[in-house]
Amino acid sequence: MGGWHCFAFRPWFTGVFLENRLTTSSRFFRFIFRMFALGDAALPEEGMSAIPKQLAEGLTSAELRLNTRVDSLQELRVNLQNGEAIDSQAIVMAVDGPEATRLTHGQIRSPQFHSTTCFYFAAAEPPFRQKLLMLNGDQAGPINNQCVPSNIVPGYAPHGQALISVSVVGSKQDTPDLEGAVRAQLRDWFGAKANQWSLLRSYLIRHALPDQSAPFRDTPTTPKIAAGLYQCGDHCETASIHGAMVSGRKAAEAVLADRAFESRSA
Repeated sequence: MGGWHCFAFRPWFTGVFLENRLTTSSRFFRFIFRMFALGDAALPEEGMSAIPKQLAEGLTSAELRLNTRVDSLQELRVNLQNGEAIDSQAIVMAVDGPEATRLTHGQIRSPQFHSTTCFYFAAAEPPFRQKLLMLNGDQAGPINNQCVPSNIVPGYAPHGQALISVSVVGSKQDTPDLEGAVRAQLRDWFGAKANQWSLLRSYLIRHALPDQSAPFRDTPTTPKIAAGLYQCGDHCETASIHGAMVSGRKAAEAVLADRAFESRSA
């Protein structure tokens, strides 16, 4: 593999796996590489929230609770933090690994997670107009990758401006004055105009992706945990939106299969 390709591959897959040592299993690498080879990367026109909104379209307001934390599970009962209890025929835990561990009192063991810090800036003009992901090939500075999402979907940016996204992963998140270091690197790349970019918001996402180092999926995760209790999430499949949705489908199929068996046995 030539030097140019090495420079491209390391920051690219560091951003995909959210870890800069590249200890992620080769099985997961081959899966992700195949997905990129077969199709295009895309952004939903209405933002990432379009995905859960589409899933919720078939539900009524009485069937959907928002901003309601689950305190505990008790057989087929969900106890909410506000004191309310909901009885159900089946419970599917569509939560991250640490929350699944808490709700099952350690029966489900959470994997380790990789984190990322994301910065979003508004600018009068985009630093470039191409629909591309800019990679940090020399590994200097905290930034791993940078892009302009509004070059793809203009509605992502504040009216009349450009939206600039910057990602920092791995140990570089521990850089003192991370925002200042990010701005300094942006000035190095794009000149003094980067000083005029307004920071809209930054996010530290601690449980961004479950670690999928080798051995990866030597023991397949099954959706069913106990009678009437199921799990799904990207920690059950591949660390991706695709993996989360595949896991959700498998959990739904397991619930339906058990319900059908119970009906036949009744």
